[in-house]
Amino acid sequence: MVAKPTWSKKIESGLIANVLVTNISHGDFSIVQPADQLHQKQMDLLEAPWSYLDQVHGGDVIRVKKPGDCQGEKADGMVSTTLETPLSIQTADCAPVALISEAQVLGIVHAGWRGLLSGIIENACQEMIKLGGAPLTAIVGPCIHAEYYEFGEFDLESMMREFGPTVRSRTKHGTLALDIPKTVKIALERNGVQKIYFVGNCTAESEEFWSYRVGKDKERQAMIAWLEKSE
Repeated sequence: MVAKPTWSKKIESGLIANVLVTNISHGDFSIVQPADQLHQKQMDLLEAPWSYLDQVHGGDVIRVKKPGDCQGEKADGMVSTTLETPLSIQTADCAPVALISEAQVLGIVHAGWRGLLSGIIENACQEMIKLGGAPLTAIVGPCIHAEYYEFGEFDLESMMREFGPTVRSRTKHGTLALDIPKTVKIALERNGVQKIYFVGNCTAESEEFWSYRVGKDKERQAMIAWLEKSE
């Protein structure tokens, strides 16, 4: 591995769980660019084949068995028990979430409002439990905040029915908004995640990150999570 993680912790199994969040300075990690170009950028950051998805804003979670598995498969979450296997999510306003267990099980999800409503966090947690490692810690990367996330009343009602009234908010202009960070926190807590760390700023406000909502940016930052042996 090359890059220094944004977050790192030694877990009870004697392994180290790592999470890296990129920003504009690291380059574009969108999967619409030529594959060889994308793979070179990935290898420049972490010297192992990455797993990445064709994210469809749903609730499907797949299992990654080896480095580079499942590249471009349609899903919004991944879990793995394999060491030195980078799992990556690409975002430009949705929340990337890494799920850390105390066993040799790791998860990562792409959590936009549709994915949250489809149970992406619950589904990933359940898949990790099946593999023997319930997630106790979550790292939530940069995402859009309510001040910039104007949201329609009909869809907001659906989110409130599922996650409660506190996800309703207002933009800085006073219009209806959805609070994505709060929604993610509620979903994580419902699934037994005890420690939740937010890293990175609002994508719509910070010049460090791309934002589809504000800039219609086609580029994407990435969250990458992997397990490795402790020295």
